[in-house]
Amino acid sequence: MKKELTVIGIIPQYPQHSQNNIYAKIKMPPVGILSVMSQINHHFHFKEIYAIDENNYNGPQDFLGLPDHFFLQARQPAQLALFYGGMSNAIPRLYTVARQYKGFGSVTIAGGSHVDALPQEALQSGIDIVVHGEGEETIVELMRALVDHGNVVLRRAMLAAIRGISFLGENGEYIFTGARPPIQDLNELEDPDLTLIRFLKKRWSAIPINRGRGCDFNCEFCVVNKQYGKYKCTSVETALRQLIKYSDMGYRQFFFTDDNFAQNPAEAIALCRGIADYKKKFRKKTDIIVQVRSEAAENDELIEAMLGAGVSTLAIGYESPINEELRAMRKGVTVEKLIARSKKLSNHFYLHGMFIFGYPARRDGKIILSLTIKERAEYFKKFFKESGIDTIQLLNAVPLPGSELRSRLEQEGRILPLSMVGWDKYDGLFLCYDPRPDGLDAFDLQNMPKMLMKKRYMGGFLNRKLNYGNWMNWAYNATIGFPIQFVVFYSRRFVRNLLERQRARNVLHADLPFHTLFTVPMGNAWRDIKRRWRNLLVKTYAGAVMKRWLKLYSVSDYKNHLRRL
Repeated sequence: MKKELTVIGIIPQYPQHSQNNIYAKIKMPPVGILSVMSQINHHFHFKEIYAIDENNYNGPQDFLGLPDHFFLQARQPAQLALFYGGMSNAIPRLYTVARQYKGFGSVTIAGGSHVDALPQEALQSGIDIVVHGEGEETIVELMRALVDHGNVVLRRAMLAAIRGISFLGENGEYIFTGARPPIQDLNELEDPDLTLIRFLKKRWSAIPINRGRGCDFNCEFCVVNKQYGKYKCTSVETALRQLIKYSDMGYRQFFFTDDNFAQNPAEAIALCRGIADYKKKFRKKTDIIVQVRSEAAENDELIEAMLGAGVSTLAIGYESPINEELRAMRKGVTVEKLIARSKKLSNHFYLHGMFIFGYPARRDGKIILSLTIKERAEYFKKFFKESGIDTIQLLNAVPLPGSELRSRLEQEGRILPLSMVGWDKYDGLFLCYDPRPDGLDAFDLQNMPKMLMKKRYMGGFLNRKLNYGNWMNWAYNATIGFPIQFVVFYSRRFVRNLLERQRARNVLHADLPFHTLFTVPMGNAWRDIKRRWRNLLVKTYAGAVMKRWLKLYSVSDYKNHLRRL
């Protein structure tokens, strides 16, 4: 049944300070809203359905340089506007645009972890309907309830029969229709269609593959398992189909959106082998980034399969190098295991470590940590050296809406008011809670993660002044550094290979081919050199990003708020 109706999806823009976060520089859209819109596109035949990503946008702009929604609405009036509400720091922008579309007469719908946790806030800020949890099945039922002869009509009596949504009744009362059961089979959903996004400014840095969702772990600071429940994933064929589609469009970089790619090791291995077979058959190249826990190091079969698929980088949530903090987070791992596993994984992959600095101590008396901020910083520096991590991201703890961490800090009266720390600052770059009950100074705790990042990517004072942009490192690597590095790396790898050959002969009663004694160290030495160059490139780029952010922070009044606290 054809209806002359237009649907727009909006991914709201991050605030300016978040745009100078290195992640904001990576052009990759969130998959959730596109997956929901893809279900609409499949089940209904509307006049037009499209999305805009305000963080990667090259369409009509207003006098502030922001996407001009008045122009877009005049060009093609949208009766229905969908919003991605998964990032708390973009929530102020979301509400601003939602009110615009309410003024246009559009019905507004939002989903994502933030509005899921705070639906009444959203419903008072320009949103008509909040979708809780997974939205693919819910949106199909909503379309049938809202669309009437080519128009979108907010019929609240029909909405009450749809599970998993919130809205305001005729008298302004809050109505929650009850939790919707999780989606049982992700393979029954339509694949997310990234081409629904219009007015792209830049080509995507990497293609996100929506393979799995949910988590079987229970970290206190996380909202993934609260929103999606236990881990589940699509079949190998479904995930491979998504990768092939964009590979045929010329993309080589892919990012699997699973919070833990290896949560189902057997399925992950089968998928990686499928990708490897595809690459070999069609002579394709892939560069894949996945998020895993350090436990991936315990599975040699998985490591081999990921290498065959073209996985180059592992993003690992280490969170902390302090055992007491790991226990407070409920990470279920020790620092000693993290270091041992990282050393093994670093032999095969680039490692990107994600950390939380100064995690709020528990007040239940079970976990007590009396380290000063400087003492904690020393633990981090030592861990960086011992673990073999290539790049780091070090942020303050973020009490995200819906997380157990936020609930605990609210009960303790430690959440800073939104008048002081608005949602725009919930990106890990700003302190959002009161650390004084832990015996920590708010100003120092706010600054230390930035100082550690600054030291890592920009060096000390003399290095920043004399070696600006790492020009000395580049000059050294391009001249005498290359032969010196090759000799050092080759010698180290040769000795290691020689010992491995001897171990195989004594323990396994096998003899490795003689020619590998020389060829394998040569290949490994070349990879070591590539790693050195790659990390220098990342360091130079990240240093420039850090410099811009620190400049923005230096002129903000946030540090004065902390001093008053």
